Amino acid sequence: MLNRIYFSLILTLVLCFSACVSFLPPESPDPDLVDITRENPFLPGFNESIDFYNIREGDIKAATAMVLSEADTILAEILNIPDTVRTFENTLLRLDDLYNTVSLVWNPTGLLGSVHTSEAIREEANESDINIQHYFIDLSINEKLYQAVSAYSTTDDAATLSGGRLRFLESELRDFKRSGFELDIKKRKKLKEIRNRLSMLSIDFENNIAAYSETIFITEEMTDGLPDDYKNEHIQSDGRYAIDLSYPSFYPFMEYAESDSLRKIIRGKFLNRGMPENLNILDKIISKRRQMAKMLGYSSYAEYTIEEAMAKTPAAVWKFENELRDRVSGKADRDTREMLSIKRELTDSTAVMVYDWEKYYYENQLLLREYKVNAEEVKQYFEVNNVIHGLFTLSQLLFGIEYREVENPSLWHEDVQMYEVREKNNGKLLGRFYLDLYPRPFKYQHAAEFNIVSGKKIGESYQLPVACLVCNFPRPVGNNPALFTHEDVETFFHEFGHLLHEILTTAELSSQAGTSVAMDFVEAPSQMLENWVWNKQALNQFARHYKTGELIPDTLLNRMLAARNLQSGNNLLQQILYGTLDMTLYDKFDPSGELTISETMEELQNSITHYPYIEGTHQLASFGHLLGYGAAYYGYLWSEVYAADMFSVFEKEGVLNPAVGYRFRKSILEKGGSEDPMKMVKTFLGREPNNGAFLKNKGIAEYSENKSN
Repeated sequence: MLNRIYFSLILTLVLCFSACVSFLPPESPDPDLVDITRENPFLPGFNESIDFYNIREGDIKAATAMVLSEADTILAEILNIPDTVRTFENTLLRLDDLYNTVSLVWNPTGLLGSVHTSEAIREEANESDINIQHYFIDLSINEKLYQAVSAYSTTDDAATLSGGRLRFLESELRDFKRSGFELDIKKRKKLKEIRNRLSMLSIDFENNIAAYSETIFITEEMTDGLPDDYKNEHIQSDGRYAIDLSYPSFYPFMEYAESDSLRKIIRGKFLNRGMPENLNILDKIISKRRQMAKMLGYSSYAEYTIEEAMAKTPAAVWKFENELRDRVSGKADRDTREMLSIKRELTDSTAVMVYDWEKYYYENQLLLREYKVNAEEVKQYFEVNNVIHGLFTLSQLLFGIEYREVENPSLWHEDVQMYEVREKNNGKLLGRFYLDLYPRPFKYQHAAEFNIVSGKKIGESYQLPVACLVCNFPRPVGNNPALFTHEDVETFFHEFGHLLHEILTTAELSSQAGTSVAMDFVEAPSQMLENWVWNKQALNQFARHYKTGELIPDTLLNRMLAARNLQSGNNLLQQILYGTLDMTLYDKFDPSGELTISETMEELQNSITHYPYIEGTHQLASFGHLLGYGAAYYGYLWSEVYAADMFSVFEKEGVLNPAVGYRFRKSILEKGGSEDPMKMVKTFLGREPNNGAFLKNKGIAEYSENKSN
């Protein structure tokens, strides 16, 4: 119930782009003076688009009140059904209708709270988010609803269920148990208080990161190593350069700036975003999550979370993390020696350590010197429109669909574009999506896919899914086009994988549509799509020089492929650190113990990775992803194993093979959460999955094999 819906909301976030000259949404009047007879643009008709442009202060609040009232009406209908005549249609299907009704406001509210330019609208969206979360918390402990679902589960009708309908009943019964129905009334009340408090703390945490802003001004003498286009993007009228902590500003600086001291300063500031408030908030969240799990009879919050995942138990996750760490260690040792070698060659012949603020710089130097891969040269072949066109071309070919840009759409910002997705063979409308690509103040700072409307069968019709990609890529400056790094391209493909998962669903129930899957499988379809940006045949469809139109040369592409696994061992150790840290905080950490959460991270980082912890930094304060996952961060690597295995089918049968793409669409994308993910994977593979492709792709197979010998 709440746990599944809210987790899905957190997980699914991401991208956008447009070229309008002027974009000035109407001014919001005094909310007390709003005409209540005015049609609410936040509440469109069935399968119509939200009128984002005309949303004013008060609209989200009014829409929230209306859908919660409608939800109450549906709830009353469910509760008034005599137990003797309960069916899936009048009980469970109506419950899914209730979830869907509220989500029609909740989902776009989550988007607007992360992307809208108006502070008032963002605040109203956040207030709506809190109110809806509280509603679902109340619903999760509604004893009459619990009795209604329990009563249905004992009927002859329930005994005939199969497939997605059976999974939905089982998940609802499990969620009621997880909501405390084995507890007495007093403890359930306490549990509700904890959950309400957790929802508010989580919103405060994310808002603190979004609101954090700091700019460092440097002089020309401090810009050694920085590319000219980067300098042009950041130069100020007084001749200084403004370096902020947004992704397009931060990461290139860390890769190119020769000044070790400046990189250390900026890295420290980046890791301390959200301080000190968020560190205090995270302490409270960890403590309250632990308290909640203990009340429900779980040994830890990790056990509570992973119960619904593919892994099933914390023990399985610990085994996965520890075994992978062991397999990776040989490659990581070699990576570290390689980093030390380049550092000794360039700056310090006596160096015995590479530090966290140095890793991006020396990795880039290795790319330049050892592999002859210059990221600035590579960027010339990934102009934003070419990348978008290329992704569109490939995904349309593989999945039998086509995209049509919507003319004069109603948008929340001029950077945004809107598209329809249709069946290629008959033009049937399947869904819609938005792209929001560039950074701006108070916008969500990472890359993510936001679900706006979930797919759902309604009578003989289907509710069209709608999604948005929200990213923070470099924007065009003057006459200079926006150029993606190859990593940006990979991110774009990844997030678009989430979007396709959302849009191509055919699941009957909104609760199982799109990305509403096991939390440690949700990344697999998107991770699989990343592989196309490393494939020659795929890249030759769109990787062209933005000036000459020349395809990316084989010589350059071959060097990129040779460097693909540069520092893969160390990079995997970093992911293992995050997964292990997440598990430690929610499976083994004692909030009243001797170590603080920052000290715990310091201890783990120093023992797992080869980059020592930077004293005085508190990365956990800015790590929104870790907060959102809560004992599920391991899922990134867990799902990547399945992603690599699934892509091996494309490698064998053709990376541009529409037949394989269609099979993937039918077996994985359309199903959503209506089937067990392991069953879906086996169906697509035609065999049991294994980690062979993953180890090979990461370049660690030979090292782990040598170690075992």
